[in-house]
Formats: sequence, structure tokens, C-alpha cells
Amino acid sequence: MVELDDLDMKLINELQNGGYRAHVELAQTLGISKSTVTRRIKRLISNGVVRIVAAVDANMIGLNTSALIGLNVEPKQTYPILELLERKPQVHMLATVTGRYDIVAVIAVGSSKELADFVKNDILTVEGVRSSETLLALEMKKGPPLYVIASDIGK
Repeated sequence: MVELDDLDMKLINELQNGGYRAHVELAQTLGISKSTVTRRIKRLISNGVVRIVAAVDANMIGLNTSALIGLNVEPKQTYPILELLERKPQVHMLATVTGRYDIVAVIAVGSSKELADFVKNDILTVEGVRSSETLLALEMKKGPPLYVIASDIGK
């Protein structure tokens, strides 16, 4: 575990609220030197605490339909199914869980037709999937950032 002090937490908060900012601007906001910001960010990255990535607004790139999919799977197939779903560009969050489902996935696609096709062709045909329940997100207020590979947009 990496120990973080108050300044690290403030810097992380600033990066989360607008990561594409010059170090000098971050330094001014936090009342510290640019070299301190640069050193701290490098340390946070090298320790694996922070990754600098571009989070995408799904609606702006045509991924207007989001859903949570709960899966019940054969126990011995859990990890092969996770590995398969992890490679799908439509899947943006994936977890094994306790309770009603074995696996929960958050997906983003362009339309309800794409959602139906994904469930029929990429979920229900997978060996070991016993059943699924799809919960259509009517409005996403807060969720995991959407990370996409540019070549996957529109697939």
C-alpha cells in the first residue's frame, strides 16, 4: 500500500476534476511549486496510484445506450467468461459479485438494437452462462469513466 499525504490527495482530486491541465496551473491552484507538482505526479504514476488516461463521454461518441448485465454462470466457467467479456469493447466495467449474480458487467453501445444483439450474440451464446438479466440505464448520473480504444468506436 502506498501512503498518501494531504497534498497527494488534493493533487489527485485536481487531476480527477480536470487532468489535462498544465503543472504550473495545478501548482497555482494548490499553492505549491511546479517542481513539487511534477515530482508528486511522477511518484504517483510510478507507484501505480494514478494513471493518466482520457475518459470519454459516451454520448458524444454515439454510445447512447448503457446497461448493467447480471450473469449467473457455471462456477467452473466464471474466469473463462470473465476473460472473454474483458476483451469485448462494449464492456466498460466487469466484476465478480456476491448475491443474486455471479458476474456483473456495465456495457455501452449505440442503440437498443445493439444492446439486444450483444446480449443474444455475445452473452447468451457463451458456454457456461446459465442466465442473464439486463437492466437498461435510463440516465447515467455517475459511473465509472468510459475508456475506449479509438479503433473500437462504432463496433
